[in-house]
Amino acid sequence: MDTSRLSTGDMIAGVSGAALLIVLFLPWYGVDVEVAGFSASESVNAWEAMGFIDILLFLIAVVAIAVPVARATGSLPEDVPGPLLLLSAGLLGLLLVLFRIIDIPAPDIPAIAEDSVDFGRKIGVFLGLIATAGITYGGWRANAEAKIDTSTTTAAPAVPPPSTSTPA
Repeated sequence: MDTSRLSTGDMIAGVSGAALLIVLFLPWYGVDVEVAGFSASESVNAWEAMGFIDILLFLIAVVAIAVPVARATGSLPEDVPGPLLLLSAGLLGLLLVLFRIIDIPAPDIPAIAEDSVDFGRKIGVFLGLIATAGITYGGWRANAEAKIDTSTTTAAPAVPPPSTSTPA
């Protein structure tokens, strides 16, 4: 594995993907219940709270790790747009986490108990937002760095040196 093949954007996306994998196991949502002087609280991680979005976030994290690893090992084909893939996966993850910040996956509760039940967001959902933003930024930066690399490698043809002969 040759890490000199990686751009800064690739590294940012890879580290953010690893962070997203870890964050999926942290508490994302919590519920506090208070009934007749008794109180209880419970929290759930992304795997327990979301139906299908957790699997998509896992796949996004795997892509964010796999693209830089494939590039570092030299096994990423040239026709695969790795930075664009990172950017797209990061944007999808960012939108999914933003959706889950706005729309908390809470079960239906009876109107009688609404006053005693409090659903809330925990630290995991916000760290997930940061991790997906990191994947998005890493993909964007890797894309910009790839454009810079291609523009410097396709330089203008060299101008022939001036002739040193003197006119007669």
